[in-house]
Amino acid sequence: MTSSPEYGVYYERSDYIGVWRRVAIDFVDVFVAIAVSLSATIVLSLIISDDDRLLLATLIAWVAVWFGYFVLLKRSSFRTLGYILGRARIVNLQGTTPSIASLFLRLLFAMLGPLNLLFDLFWIPSDPCRQALRDKFAHTYVIRRFASPSATGRIGYMPYTILGGSFIFQEVRQSQQVEPPVAVTPS
Repeated sequence: MTSSPEYGVYYERSDYIGVWRRVAIDFVDVFVAIAVSLSATIVLSLIISDDDRLLLATLIAWVAVWFGYFVLLKRSSFRTLGYILGRARIVNLQGTTPSIASLFLRLLFAMLGPLNLLFDLFWIPSDPCRQALRDKFAHTYVIRRFASPSATGRIGYMPYTILGGSFIFQEVRQSQQVEPPVAVTPS
């Protein structure tokens, strides 16, 4: 497989994780991140008595937990608990580990909260690669744990209009194998 930046990979449709499994993965991961963040808040409140310092320490702890869980752990070979239970992994358009910047961009979509879930419910089933909107922005796929690319293709730019805004996303263009025309001789 070619690993050049202008080429990417694509998978069989069944290798991309569907919307309901992705919702379950997100639910597990958000639950774990909140539980760890709340635990850190409780520990900090037992250690720090000054309210201003406690607020700052809590904010830093929450950011560290969410960044560590949704960016660093997700890109590691260990993966998050949601990805482990969902038998999924995340890759970039070349089929390799996404960058920290890509996963951080995906994490920023968490600030959209329930609106993100609504977009996913409508967007993922209609997308050929089952990418969520955050995946389009971050150039990532969520695929089955042991999926292998089915082929390579050139990365092209596709225009989208979303809620009145115009966006151009990079996408791997699937090569269309066209059979050469068969010469028919008159009989």
